[in-house]
Amino acid sequence: MMWNAIKAFIVKELKLTFRSKASIFWIIAWPAIWLLMTAYVFVPPAAGQPMTLKVGVVNYDVGSTSPFNGTILVQILNESQYKGAKLFQVKVYENETLMLEDIRKGRLDGGFMIPKGFGENIIFGQARLKVYIGARSLQSAQIAESILRGFIQDLNNGISMRKVNETLRYIEIYSKKYMPKNLTIPVAAATSTDMLVGKTLSGLITLGIMSAIMIALGVYLCGAKIIWNPVNPAHWLAIILLILVSIMVIGVGMILSLIARTTESASNLSVVLGLMFAFIGGIWFPKSWLPAWMRILADIFPATWAIDGMRSALVYGATAAELMPTFLKVLAAAIISYLVGIFAYKKTLRRYVVA
Repeated sequence: MMWNAIKAFIVKELKLTFRSKASIFWIIAWPAIWLLMTAYVFVPPAAGQPMTLKVGVVNYDVGSTSPFNGTILVQILNESQYKGAKLFQVKVYENETLMLEDIRKGRLDGGFMIPKGFGENIIFGQARLKVYIGARSLQSAQIAESILRGFIQDLNNGISMRKVNETLRYIEIYSKKYMPKNLTIPVAAATSTDMLVGKTLSGLITLGIMSAIMIALGVYLCGAKIIWNPVNPAHWLAIILLILVSIMVIGVGMILSLIARTTESASNLSVVLGLMFAFIGGIWFPKSWLPAWMRILADIFPATWAIDGMRSALVYGATAAELMPTFLKVLAAAIISYLVGIFAYKKTLRRYVVA
């Protein structure tokens, strides 16, 4: 064993690591960000041990032949655990009236009404589940709502993944049987500008589809209320602000090409930055929840301007004239970001051509 050789390898690996901006971000910045977020946002002072909610269930989806039905949901409620503690103590009722009476008297923390055809609708369409929250006190109601929302969200994610996996399985079977094994795809010459415009438009279309899906899920699954008036110019400005933010993000993505050395590192870096910007921009929760120094970052972040503008138009009824200063600031930020992104894109392209 030669110490000089070992020392050389140590120095070499350290230099490679700290020369990479992406590595520094993952090793230092990302854990620090999560630590701060956990300390200031995710863990409230009153956070404690897991608790068990007393919930009532009225199941009208009894005897269904569907692979998933109300009886299975009741079984899931009975078996759900968190950190070794049962989440729910379930009591089955014959009708809603009896369950609601116990909720009003404070005997239950919440309740579920499972309608007939619930399981079949989950598999083949859209299902509705009525959830009641007990309100013995404001604190108990908030805790119960948080736990029930988390349970329903996890249940929805699990069912969605199962449906997607089943769909992909049948697509694979179909493609092997009916799709040709060899495909010839004609290609044509294209300039770098063509590629840039195509990528930008495809990005905007993708973001538009994602936004539409999120709005649909929010309205039909989460019960969000969106007041939209097509004759109100401020509401159209809200959409334009969303498009401008998308263009700005695309510009940031092109700028990342100067930092990232590989496609994988660029993808990872963009995801991390997206999560961080979601915190700062007030997407997941109001920026007023952030510590004072983070609110300063939020106030100078262009995406926050756009989100605040959209919220002002759609929630607080701001007029188009009141939104105009915000619109001009976001427009300028989007133009600057995209122009810098074009420069980064062309520089990266030349680097690959030279290589």
